[in-house]
Amino acid sequence: MYRNKLKYLDKWKSSHERKPLVIKGARQVGKTWLVREFGKGFEGYVEFNFEREPALNEVFLRGLDPRRIVSELSAVAAKRILPGKTLVFFDEVQQSLPAIKAVRYFSEEMPELHLVAAGSLLNMVLDKVPTGVGRISYLSLYPLSFSEFLEAAGELVLAEKIRCQDVEEPLLDIHHKKLLDRVRTYMLLGGMPAVLESFFTSGDILACQKIQSDLLQSFLDDFHKYSRESDIQHLVSVFRSVPLQLGQKFKYITVDPAVKSKTISKALTLLEMAGLVHKVYHSAADGVPLSARIRSNRFKVIFFDTGLAQRLLKVDLKKWMTTVDISSVNRGAIAEQFVGQELAAWQDAGPLSPLTYWHRESRGSSAEVDYLLEHGKRILPVEVKEGTQGGMKSLRRFLEEKKQAAGLKISRYGFSNDGTVVTIPFYALERLFAEPWFLSG
Repeated sequence: MYRNKLKYLDKWKSSHERKPLVIKGARQVGKTWLVREFGKGFEGYVEFNFEREPALNEVFLRGLDPRRIVSELSAVAAKRILPGKTLVFFDEVQQSLPAIKAVRYFSEEMPELHLVAAGSLLNMVLDKVPTGVGRISYLSLYPLSFSEFLEAAGELVLAEKIRCQDVEEPLLDIHHKKLLDRVRTYMLLGGMPAVLESFFTSGDILACQKIQSDLLQSFLDDFHKYSRESDIQHLVSVFRSVPLQLGQKFKYITVDPAVKSKTISKALTLLEMAGLVHKVYHSAADGVPLSARIRSNRFKVIFFDTGLAQRLLKVDLKKWMTTVDISSVNRGAIAEQFVGQELAAWQDAGPLSPLTYWHRESRGSSAEVDYLLEHGKRILPVEVKEGTQGGMKSLRRFLEEKKQAAGLKISRYGFSNDGTVVTIPFYALERLFAEPWFLSG
């Protein structure tokens, strides 16, 4: 399996301004695999798992001097740790607040050491520990994107065709249809490594759904780790409600009309910090940055993985496999979820860099654009649509109102450009971030 973040890690490895690296992400998205794979490029590799070996905490309780810590960890691992040659990995580091606190001291006192830490629920723990401004680098990891899915599936030629295709003309129909079929599979399975590994090995979708169910249960079990017992039921309610409200303004009352909005809001924030959901905030879109004009009380919410969202929705496999236009299933909500998940991965979306959308409500003149992107000083409205004609009134209204030159339509149809709206097929979203080909002048 291949992850794009390996390229980032290679640059980090050789950087003269390298700092200890903390990798954040939801449980089971592949953080440990990523670091182990990266570790193959070092002369030495040592891994310390603070969940499996809680006694490791004692090393850090005795003090935070990096050289003493390295000496003792070397003895624990029975391996020499050589700065510049050995990769040191602290896994499940959220289990040890002293270890998290110690990481920052390596930046100044032992900068030659390659140190990576990773864990789930880190956003919650980091708020409790002063890590020092500018002493740590951070990397967010998401489920596999569609391009990573293609490469993991061995579809290297198709992946290359997407990257190299002249965007003024569509792919050959045979390639286009094959890629749409791959999108269909990805929308059903999602990007969780364990699910995809099972699929690539057996091709058994029912077995994949069993793994998805197990993953969902593991997340529910995790709720006990970062919430009081009395709040767990609210976390579960919000967790299950997010897929049901995809593509719509998120309403607390829809989760549970008997529970106060403040309580639902707190549960949603915890899920966001855990990396399990992404808020898509309404922006006035009067200029960039878009985040400067968001309305914090008005947002949509997407799940962090389309496959797990489908599992919670109890997708009808027969209907999914036989419907030609998958973007019309569930009111088009899964297509919007897919696009949002791709945008989140490519933009490193999170509480500090939120996804945004635009919605205008006025009597007889309502309009909504699914997502907004920034490109320099320009704002690019993004609509997720299944058809080739019609249904673009909101997009064109946005372009006229905000005096923007170009908009994007994401659909099952091939590349095209009518001079105002650029159509991009579902499978080519990565092209948005590879080059500004869709903008000229």
